[in-house]
Amino acid sequence: MSKFDHFNLIGPIYDWVFGRNASLRIHKFIDLEAHHTLLDVGGGTGRVTSQLSSITLHAFIADSAMKMLQEAEKKGLKTVNAESEKLPFQDGSFDRIIMVDVFHHVADQQGTLDEVWRTLRPGGKLVIEEPNIHNWVVKLIALGEKMLMMRSHFRQPQEIIDMCDFADVNKLDMHTEDGIAWVIIDKSIPNP
Repeated sequence: MSKFDHFNLIGPIYDWVFGRNASLRIHKFIDLEAHHTLLDVGGGTGRVTSQLSSITLHAFIADSAMKMLQEAEKKGLKTVNAESEKLPFQDGSFDRIIMVDVFHHVADQQGTLDEVWRTLRPGGKLVIEEPNIHNWVVKLIALGEKMLMMRSHFRQPQEIIDMCDFADVNKLDMHTEDGIAWVIIDKSIPNP
């Protein structure tokens, strides 16, 4: 893990620098409805959740960077200060869980997937949106993050899929577009 906390440092200016062109292409994969509970893991300042909260009032952000969460709270969003590897929620708490541009930053990627899957309700959906390391621009970003001594570890989309070999996966899909990859996983409902 990096000794320097980049995200707490940039929390107050993150939206100004990165949030101006926030895309919501995740909409077409998440199937979010008003009654759904949503968890945005690593959601930081809430730049994505603030747009999705117009669909559901049951949206939460979990992030380890307190200064990022303070920005989300200014937008009226519900936040929890937590590491992605140890979420303070009961099993099956959420209908939808998203991770947008976060997975490559977490210290324990498999631990994060296990924890996110634990908190996803049967019949729920997990969508991971990540820069696609096959793209040359993303390769430059990855190099830049290494130079900044961030703990980033970019994975190929298929590697993320391979890490999601949970017994109760109902459907697993992947889409790529413009240097971004989406891994979409539906959790099965147990037979009675």
